Amino acid sequence: TYVQSGILLRVNDHVQINVTMKVGAVSERVEVTANAGMVQTQQNTISQVVDQQRIIELPLNGRDPTQLITISGAAVNHSDGTNTGSKSFFSSQSISIAGSAGDATNYLLDGGDNNDSFTNVNMPFPFPDALAEFSVETSTLPARNGLHPGGVVNAVTKSGANRWHGDLFEFIRNGDVNAINYFAPKQDSLKRNQFGGTLGGKIIRDKLFFFGGFQQSDIRQDPSSSNAFVPTTASLAGNFSALDGAGCQTKGVARVVNDPTTGIPLPNNQISTTLFDPVSVGLAKYLPQTADPCGKVAYGIPVQSNESQFVGRVDWIINSKQSFYGRYFLDNYTLAAFFDPHDILVTSTSGNAERAQTFVLGDTYTINASTVNSAHFTFGRRRDNRGPNTSGVNLVSLGAKNLYQGTEDFMQVAVNNGGFAVGCGTCALGIFNITSFQGADDVDILRGKHQIAFGVDYLRTRDVQENHYNDDGAFSFSGQYSNDPLLDFLTGKMNTFNQSGQQLNDLRQNVVALYAQDTYHVTSRLVANFGLRWEPMLPEYDHYNRGSTFSLPAFNAGLVSQVYTNATAGSLFYGD
Repeated sequence: TYVQSGILLRVNDHVQINVTMKVGAVSERVEVTANAGMVQTQQNTISQVVDQQRIIELPLNGRDPTQLITISGAAVNHSDGTNTGSKSFFSSQSISIAGSAGDATNYLLDGGDNNDSFTNVNMPFPFPDALAEFSVETSTLPARNGLHPGGVVNAVTKSGANRWHGDLFEFIRNGDVNAINYFAPKQDSLKRNQFGGTLGGKIIRDKLFFFGGFQQSDIRQDPSSSNAFVPTTASLAGNFSALDGAGCQTKGVARVVNDPTTGIPLPNNQISTTLFDPVSVGLAKYLPQTADPCGKVAYGIPVQSNESQFVGRVDWIINSKQSFYGRYFLDNYTLAAFFDPHDILVTSTSGNAERAQTFVLGDTYTINASTVNSAHFTFGRRRDNRGPNTSGVNLVSLGAKNLYQGTEDFMQVAVNNGGFAVGCGTCALGIFNITSFQGADDVDILRGKHQIAFGVDYLRTRDVQENHYNDDGAFSFSGQYSNDPLLDFLTGKMNTFNQSGQQLNDLRQNVVALYAQDTYHVTSRLVANFGLRWEPMLPEYDHYNRGSTFSLPAFNAGLVSQVYTNATAGSLFYGD
């Protein structure tokens, strides 16, 4: 009889346990009680497991376990807005592993795909109390792992057991009870309340188990002080003498203001209000009033967000050879957009209503003592409805003529070089939805000195976008005509104007992969890994055949599209 205790299998482990037995009498028992060595000497990859204790006990700002990926070697957060932002899920991170790009990390949750195909960042992970552990693996990844070459983050949720287990929690951050930062002039206004609980147990002893969890996160934050410069009462009456005087200029030198139409200096920096643009005057009524002679105002954009996470899992031990599990995860998030008729500056942030959900089914079947088959099916969907507050106004409602407005309650106006901004490019109305389906099957075989694995992976993604960016027009004033940006604004003399139609996409893509690999124990001291993965790059396509391409040879030959005959030579469309 041989007994080895202390064997702990963790996520994505491939460990080898060498059994050393001696000839003995039938009544003799050999028992090793020390923990078994978990060094994985038969792999070329570098891997680290973040276990349940660290997930729960390490400090996390906002209780986001994705932050713990960066405690693994050579992993850094590269979320600079390129791959994350108002078009991705709010908690997604762009994490670079071992020098790879921030969009080259492959994320798995309970064995299923957990990637946001829009920018190749992660779909959300459950809150810490619902996660069992995750591993971060990089450097010479095996053929089993594909899609993204930088690294693999493989996470698993908790499951039920014969014993009941669970918890209730509440985490509060509030300036009323927190110490003030030593260098801060006043206490921060962040109020964050996160509460919830988990519960797991048995439905049928030794056969059927369940686990469920919930977390609610509510954040409220009063405005932090931002500064802007708006037209003063005097400037709205045509008097810019104080606004452009030495006392309001950075270098203490009075500014010469010109008539924006003729370019001739204005006498005493004063102009007739009959030259003001009525739309600009109408917009100025929504700006905050100021008693400052230089037009300086302090304002802030409130933060009001709510997030609700739900996770549920069922594990079924069908028999000694087969087990089955199913897991569903839902994450709802809302960020309020603001409109204040007395301070339209608060419109320079977007509002978002987001929902991410994933569902995975997994089945493991032991064909014989040396062959195991594992199959899983995954569904994922992420919705992001972005847009302004529906109580807002646009420039047509303020009197603009002959101007197309794709959004009724939005405008984008910027007075540069010491002015103000209304709206923003990423505040525009937009719908950004992704849907993915994945089916995969893996077979592992032990044959003597060989540990063989092969399988197939199929992923189908859909990316739907309806982006109204710039379809209301973006107006910019810089002082190019009068030498004063605010005067250019009041007279309607913009230096740039950009407008475009809706950006519409309904992209589909199929990702197919086949792989085979072998871990071969050449000797007791030498292991060789072989693998081959075939993953062709099948291009995405628009479901409605939208889009075009430009051909330089066709342009040089003067060839025009047969689909759109009025298009410029060299522009080709679907059907050409």
